[in-house]
Amino acid sequence: MEQKKRFLILTSDAGFGHRSAAMSVSRALTILFGEDQVNLVVNPILDSPSLSLMKPIEKNYDKGVRNAPSLWRLGYEFSDSRHFSELMEGALTLFLQRNIGDFVKSFMPHAILLTNPMFNAPAGKVRQEQELNIPLFAVVTDLADVHSLWFAPGPDLFFIASDWAKVKALGNRVPLRKLNISGIPVNPKFASENIDKTKLREGLGLQADLITILFVSSIRVEHILENLHALDNLEYPLQVVVIAGGNDDLYQALLEDHFNFPVIIKNYVENVPDWMLASDMLVTKAGGLILSEGLAAGLPVLLVDYLPGQEESNVRYVTSHQAGANVENVGEFATMIEFWLKNDQEQLKRTAASSRLVGHPEAALTVAKTMWERLQKNS
Repeated sequence: MEQKKRFLILTSDAGFGHRSAAMSVSRALTILFGEDQVNLVVNPILDSPSLSLMKPIEKNYDKGVRNAPSLWRLGYEFSDSRHFSELMEGALTLFLQRNIGDFVKSFMPHAILLTNPMFNAPAGKVRQEQELNIPLFAVVTDLADVHSLWFAPGPDLFFIASDWAKVKALGNRVPLRKLNISGIPVNPKFASENIDKTKLREGLGLQADLITILFVSSIRVEHILENLHALDNLEYPLQVVVIAGGNDDLYQALLEDHFNFPVIIKNYVENVPDWMLASDMLVTKAGGLILSEGLAAGLPVLLVDYLPGQEESNVRYVTSHQAGANVENVGEFATMIEFWLKNDQEQLKRTAASSRLVGHPEAALTVAKTMWERLQKNS
């Protein structure tokens, strides 16, 4: 009897994107290969019993980004070079090699997938010191202007989101043969065919015939409440869904507020694909994962916030492909909504078509298939 293929997926919980990409690939492996494989998703920083200086950094990531965005931008831009990244890789190997090595020894994988750049160098060192003849893959979870740290020389193949990321990878001396433009992995449900939007809306408690605007927030997204109230005076038949994304203060404020349109308020949901596939547009921040989900669903994206440095290029990517727009204040927000909805939603439909062109709903399935084929080829 042939041995099951074992995939170790190393992720982190600094923001939602890394773990979401990891879980999407995990689902794709299960969908495609079922009981012929087994996969394990772990955070080698937080899930390890070993003490690590990285644990407080991981736990306080969101707070640090939210409280000092200018400082975060300075650090991001200052460190974004191959030379500086090589120095960081040495330190990360020192801090994380033992944790990663312990998981590798206990799980004995046939392949390793990384979804955070901090793991590339230490995972490569583990493979070398344990003398493992197994492939090492990396999913890059940034959409456009990718930090140089992603391109440590350890992985055999990098799954990247776009041609923009490809340019950055080549500039960091990554050979072309190591690059696969797969898109950022999103839930395989986005790749489902023949979605019945009417039935989906009815199942979610939405009215089938109203324009549906989805707001997705988190503890790092600003300006949600004031932009919601900008919709109060619009004379269009619309309904709104707000997912607070674990932002308890926003969630409570929404529950206590009143709006002049039907609204469904959620704090945190597991079925994000359903809400996106039931919607007509997405209002959110410029995070790589949430944008990839919105584009995979073919949604026009209205950006109301972004992280300085890291997410600015995501804004440029979406707007340059005419898949969405960026607004700086409530007035611009209301103007853009009006622009998209007037003339029988003509501009909204055009933007949706552009979004579908650059989306990768099949990304997780592509990553899973590619890893599997690499293993089959090497066996």
